[in-house]
Amino acid sequence: MSPRPTVAGMCVNRRSAARLSSRPNATALRRSSAHIGMMFIEHSLFPLATKYLPGSARMRDRILTRPLQTRPRRQDARHSERCRGQCGTMLGAHLVALAGQQFVSGGVHFGAIREILSGLTKAAFALVIFGCGQSALSQQKPALVRPGTLTFNRDIAPIIFKECSLCHRPTQAGPFDLLSYADVRKHAREIVEVTAKRIMPPWLPEPGYGQFQEQRRLSEEQIGRIQAWVAGGAAEGNAVDLPPLPKWPEGWQLGEPDLVVTMSEPYTLAAEGQDVYRNFVIPIPLAAPRHVTAVEFRPGNSRIVHHAFIRLDHTRASRQWDARDSEIGFSGIHAPPTAQPPVGFFLSWQPGKRVSKEANGLSWLLATNTDLVLQLHLRPTGKPETIQSSVGFYFTDQAPTKAPAKIWLLSYDLDIPAGEPNYVLKDSYALPVDLEVLAVLPHAHYLGRELRSYAILPDGSRQWLLRIKQWDFNWQGDYRYAKPVFLPKGTTIYMEFSYDNSTNNVRNPQQPPRRVRYGLQSTDEMGELWFQVLAGSTTDLTVLTRGNNQRLLRDAIAYHEHRLRNNPRDVEAHTELGRLKLVRSQPAEAMKHLRRALAIKPDSDEPHYYLGLIFRQQNKLAEARSEFEAALRLNPENFRAHGNLGVLLADRGNLALAESHFRTALRINPDDALAREWLDELAKQKARLPGEK
Repeated sequence: MSPRPTVAGMCVNRRSAARLSSRPNATALRRSSAHIGMMFIEHSLFPLATKYLPGSARMRDRILTRPLQTRPRRQDARHSERCRGQCGTMLGAHLVALAGQQFVSGGVHFGAIREILSGLTKAAFALVIFGCGQSALSQQKPALVRPGTLTFNRDIAPIIFKECSLCHRPTQAGPFDLLSYADVRKHAREIVEVTAKRIMPPWLPEPGYGQFQEQRRLSEEQIGRIQAWVAGGAAEGNAVDLPPLPKWPEGWQLGEPDLVVTMSEPYTLAAEGQDVYRNFVIPIPLAAPRHVTAVEFRPGNSRIVHHAFIRLDHTRASRQWDARDSEIGFSGIHAPPTAQPPVGFFLSWQPGKRVSKEANGLSWLLATNTDLVLQLHLRPTGKPETIQSSVGFYFTDQAPTKAPAKIWLLSYDLDIPAGEPNYVLKDSYALPVDLEVLAVLPHAHYLGRELRSYAILPDGSRQWLLRIKQWDFNWQGDYRYAKPVFLPKGTTIYMEFSYDNSTNNVRNPQQPPRRVRYGLQSTDEMGELWFQVLAGSTTDLTVLTRGNNQRLLRDAIAYHEHRLRNNPRDVEAHTELGRLKLVRSQPAEAMKHLRRALAIKPDSDEPHYYLGLIFRQQNKLAEARSEFEAALRLNPENFRAHGNLGVLLADRGNLALAESHFRTALRINPDDALAREWLDELAKQKARLPGEK
């Protein structure tokens, strides 16, 4: 007869999560007489568990109706086999039970679990509990409303329907529906926990540090009302008190778009594994340029899309990145530098974000021969999923009367030591002109903790622009101010971002922590803060744009120098520094980097192209032609090399060969202004020749 099962458990929250990976704890638990291994994980950390524990996403819907005790009774073991119903009464959390098998795990934080459970050879089952062993209610502030006086129909449904149901309904992003009393009661204690911790609704900015449109944030009174309703028994109430569900628009929120573009084929997301960042390149079939007043994103499978960013590429660079990948699209959180949002605008989507048209006068121009680059953050659900997203464009015949711009604060000096719990990154920017701030977009990766931005006005007063106490990379997005924030010339904007690279940061993708520096991968770190602004006049916009261009050049050089400090053999960094030094009229420095790039990678065409430009500027035309021809031997699709070689040939009088190169350049890139202008000029020259018509 097998011995009576006992339980050994460990609680994992933001403070203690990383201790799981320490060998003493793992060994102690493995050597215990326990037959059931339990791991408690704070509910907000479930995305990490899904990411690193195979099977957890698939099993999330198997929930125990009450918690197992430290000394379990036989009925607990029997009850765990059913795994149905609500979460534990005191846990307020998910419970996943994998009956009859060991739970084999791996990855960040959880390497010890494999070791723990390997010693439980007689285990009937292994449990992973998502939540805290302590009552969720006991951790919260006292309810603001006396328990027992509230009902769902009268008091709770208005909150849920307005703030939650938009995403928690069929075909939307929420993992379950919240459309009825039965739906809400089933998840009542989970709702108590995630609303009290402000995990849901997902809204990062703190109140009182900037007023934003569409704030998805519950008031303290609403949170207290939900707590009191659950504590009082979660009564349904009188049916006549139940408000009707909101009437959400079917299909497109703004009505049928003027133009819809869709991914060319579905993409299949694997059932398990890490989150996927995928970029999809979609040609925009436009016969003539149009002014755009709104853009709407339709996920196609909202259950797996966490957020989306929309960029535009007027070159073929994104197509080339796509072609190098065997699947549709290309991976990563970054796209080619030519893929950017419209000048002066942010284009992003998060679940629950409402679409609206730009304010009067704020449309932007969509050019022909443009590719849409759609970056999706996709999260596995436990089964293979397909997605085929669409983007709708809404046009206006009115040209814009205002020209927004962007200003930014950032630093490439990020160098966070392993174990550092409070690394602070700062930057500032003094405004050269009066500005109205329309929106803000912060960006950091998994080590980001608290993000702050404020302005010091010329009179010394402080104007808060943004504060996020608990940054979450998974819920990043832009925030539009309820009213434009006026900042006079001479105001200084400050950015202060703090980072936690210690074991206390459960989102840290490296355990044990390692040194982290600036980089484009999600395991690297970044610190950027972007503002959409309006200048007061055309003259002010010119001043701002001139300063922005200088800052762009400075920041780009600093970034690629940073890359070379990390990897002196980075060919792309050497090539880009060559180009940037050429723009800065430093040809000797430019040639040094370009020749170094060719020494590392002789089959690279871009260094030859930029060397050709330098020689052309120096009137060394034979050397310039040799470099352009070398670039084309390595890459016949380099349209800029075709165009500049055509200019050299035209200047030498070889018009037929020059025309051939210009036409090839236009075939590769129909928007190539240089080739088009020269072809027009050659046509005029032909028309002036005797005998030509």
